[in-house]
Amino acid sequence: MKNLLGYLTCVAVAILLRVYINGSGGTLVLYLLAIAFVISLAALLLTKHKLVAAIKLSTEISAKNEEFDADIMLLNAIRIIPSCVVEVTAECSDNIGAVSPLEFKTIVAGGRQQSVSIKLKTRYAGLGTVKIKSIRLHDYLGIITLHLDSSRYEKAVGKIKIMPNIPDTGSQTELLKATSENASFDDNESESDENALGLTGVPGYDHRQYEIGDPLKRINWKLSSKRDELMVRLDEKVTASSQAFFLDIPSENHDPMFAMNIDNIVEASLAMLSMLIMEGFESEYNYYLDGWKSMKIKQAGDIIELQNDLAAIAPYPQEKRFAFSHEIGKTAPICFTACMATSQGDFSSLMEEFNGSFVVTRLSGLDKQTENMWLVDETFEFRKMT
Repeated sequence: MKNLLGYLTCVAVAILLRVYINGSGGTLVLYLLAIAFVISLAALLLTKHKLVAAIKLSTEISAKNEEFDADIMLLNAIRIIPSCVVEVTAECSDNIGAVSPLEFKTIVAGGRQQSVSIKLKTRYAGLGTVKIKSIRLHDYLGIITLHLDSSRYEKAVGKIKIMPNIPDTGSQTELLKATSENASFDDNESESDENALGLTGVPGYDHRQYEIGDPLKRINWKLSSKRDELMVRLDEKVTASSQAFFLDIPSENHDPMFAMNIDNIVEASLAMLSMLIMEGFESEYNYYLDGWKSMKIKQAGDIIELQNDLAAIAPYPQEKRFAFSHEIGKTAPICFTACMATSQGDFSSLMEEFNGSFVVTRLSGLDKQTENMWLVDETFEFRKMT
């Protein structure tokens, strides 16, 4: 509006000049103003039909709290004149923060491509996206503004995988203490036909006859004396019925803390897997990544592989939430869920469909709603909710 008033003021001054001072001079100024407006309008309309935008990120995968660049590339297919003034507004997913402004203005030379870099920083684990929110076009005189059709930039999306951390929490949590009681190297442990399960549903040890090369520390001397032959514990078979984990990240929650909550629950599940590996247990981890996937976690290297996969994790469609099949066996499954108290219905439907234990974060704001519910805090300490 300000620029329009300025332009009209110039026209009024030119008219006064033509009428009261110098007719030819005033006429020339009016012609120049008219030509400027026509050229400005023509550049605006041509740019509207010829401008193309794209995004390229400086990296495809990153750790948390690392800076990276998003290059927004603008191609002006008009060869004879520069583009009009192009105002670009970018936006990023909640697990990415902006270091530099997400909005800029530029003019692209005729037939050239121009790139403008925006500095961003990874915040929380999972798939991060950077895209163009809007492109507005201003004519040279700043009188007319048009919105570029979103179809010309809606596919301009940059994606980055943000790696979760694997917290080192030791094995002093309430959950692992209970598990360790059922899997201790105690000579009182007999052959594990017993059904006693820890809080993670992992049974006791099996045994077999000693073979040359077996570590002596695995010999169960008490059982060996009873059977009059050397018997060794089968650490590998402690997990014959491996613990089943499910990662639940329901459809997008509009709570601003949702991205942080996803980060917390993903890292909590990795912490739990790491602790179980240290105790000698196997696990089976189920997660949604372009379809439900399952990974056996038998050693530390498997957690690293899973960590890479979870760098691309994102909320999945509601209709895909329970589209999986799994043989539970002897163990009760554990669901690590990113549900928030702000969308109570998500957790209610989960309880109806899932028969097992639940782990939620302190950040979720959820209170106890079932007997098998666990809370994990910011230091990744687990405790049963009471």
